[in-house]
Amino acid sequence: MTTSASATLERLVRPFSGDAGIDRDGADRAGIDRKALAGLLAQLARSVEPQSGAEPSDVPAVDPRLEQLRTLLVGREIEVLGRLSEVVEDPEQLAVAVGRVLPTAIAHVSNDAQLGQVLAPALEKATQSSIRSDPRTLLNILYPLIVPAIRKSIGETIDETFQSLNASLKHSLTLRGLRWRWEAWRTGTSFAEVVLRHTLVYQVEHVFLIHRHTGLLISHVAAEDAVGQDPQLVSSMLVAIQDFVRDSFSGAEQQGLDAVRLGELWLWSEPGPFATLVAVIRGNPPDGLHESLRTVLSRIHDERPHALESFDGDSSSFADVEAHLRECAAFGQRTPRSAERGFPWLVALTGLVLLALAGVGGLRWWQNERAWEHEQQLQEAKQQIWDGYVARLRAQPGIVVTEVGRRDGKFVVAGLRDPLAVDPQLVLRQAGIDPTGVISRWEPYQGLDPEFVLKRLQASLDPPPTVTLMVEGDHIVAQGSAASTWIERARTAGRMLPAGGPGLDLSRLHDINEGAIGKLSEAIQSHDIHFNFNESLPAPGQDAILDQLAKELTDLASLASSLHVTARVMLTGHSDDAGNGTFNLSLSLARAEAVRALLKKRGVDPDLLAVRGAGQLEPLEAASSEAARSANRRVSFKVGIEEQ
Repeated sequence: MTTSASATLERLVRPFSGDAGIDRDGADRAGIDRKALAGLLAQLARSVEPQSGAEPSDVPAVDPRLEQLRTLLVGREIEVLGRLSEVVEDPEQLAVAVGRVLPTAIAHVSNDAQLGQVLAPALEKATQSSIRSDPRTLLNILYPLIVPAIRKSIGETIDETFQSLNASLKHSLTLRGLRWRWEAWRTGTSFAEVVLRHTLVYQVEHVFLIHRHTGLLISHVAAEDAVGQDPQLVSSMLVAIQDFVRDSFSGAEQQGLDAVRLGELWLWSEPGPFATLVAVIRGNPPDGLHESLRTVLSRIHDERPHALESFDGDSSSFADVEAHLRECAAFGQRTPRSAERGFPWLVALTGLVLLALAGVGGLRWWQNERAWEHEQQLQEAKQQIWDGYVARLRAQPGIVVTEVGRRDGKFVVAGLRDPLAVDPQLVLRQAGIDPTGVISRWEPYQGLDPEFVLKRLQASLDPPPTVTLMVEGDHIVAQGSAASTWIERARTAGRMLPAGGPGLDLSRLHDINEGAIGKLSEAIQSHDIHFNFNESLPAPGQDAILDQLAKELTDLASLASSLHVTARVMLTGHSDDAGNGTFNLSLSLARAEAVRALLKKRGVDPDLLAVRGAGQLEPLEAASSEAARSANRRVSFKVGIEEQ
């Protein structure tokens, strides 16, 4: 290699050995031309191998020696650039890299005002978005600050209201109160304000401004006629008391004492960011004085914030603060000296008023006594009426009284009542008692009184007109005549009556089926109408039987109507066992229909008659002889008596 080429190569390569980087266009930060570097490298290769006579522009792109040389010269820079490109192109890695250096960068430029101006809009939008998504975040931040302030404000307002109310009530009925009412009317102010103006007499005697962090006295002002000890000593004692309260009581670590009562003196403390204002007040100060003290303390902090924060015990520079403290020491109210004395006529007027009040009180007492006696008489009369009402209830069947008394100024009655018993409200109105003054409670039950059992039997059995139910002694007796079905139903109801109550006597009841209607029914049921083989009309010689049946059926209908029962006659057709069973069934039904038509023709009410076909299923004789078959070809009759 030539000396000039080596020198040139060393001059070009030297920048790559440090921290020099490469720009986007391919040139490094030191201004090295990469094309020139490539040419020098080609010249160096020709010096190493003379037979390589190609021009710089003809250097093979894949020459291993040149690739090795490139790796030796700029390999580290290529690796750094690769890692940097990977970080920049990957958003997650870029965010991690920026996050590592961002706090340090912000800390370095924290005093730069331009940083705050740049970040303020972004922080405002982020805060607004957070509050919109979850307002509870802002609520949790402000709750520890707002709630104590609201609580304290409400407490002071309530204390002031009660103080005003107490003063108004205390002086409302005195001579001085009358004068104050006249003053309130004359001046157009409220009576409470006038009372407070005359009664809330106080004087601020001492005002201390104490540094909160060190406990040192910053300034002290006393009223002209105030007597006190060394201000530094008093200040130290106040700080010691505050520290004692914070250390001794749970929940007072960040608060301390607001007010302390020492005989006629009040000790009020108003804390600020850097200093606490303590006022020693004699008398009865109004709660509004708190706001005045806070206003003065706020003004002091606004004017001297840095001096208060860095106070080291030297109070010589706080001469202007003393003027504010004197403003506090000027707060107070003296007792008015314009109190008038000696008005005999007022004393006389007061005596007359007292006598009048005593007379009115005596009259009211006499009226109350008369009213009490009258009330007692009314109560006794009501009690007598009530006792009579209860006695009448106890005498009513189906009512059992279990509770009688008075509650909440009303009469109380309770017990058991049968649904069929008399209504207690009706008895109450008959006794002349106001129902609104009575509390009634009746539980339903079924009484065993004979009249109630009789009513339930009449409702459930619904006896026909020919039957009468009545109470005789301890029994219920049924008299008259009825159908056997109704008698059986009555017998079942009698067996279901509860034990201990009256029984049902059916011995005087007659079954209508056993009388004239029974005999007539037997006569009708004794007849049969016969038919020839395969014939649906009656055989010759049956007209006399049909005539007799028509007369008996007509008599049956008339007799049933008079007995208030319903008669039904079933006409059943029969056939012999010869032939097809289905045909025999149809033939038997046709025979029954034919007989009903013949009876209707003879004047029998068709509603009295009903027909059915039995075929060969209900034979009169079971034999298969011709005589048995002839007997089975017939129409039979069945009478039924039902209740209306």
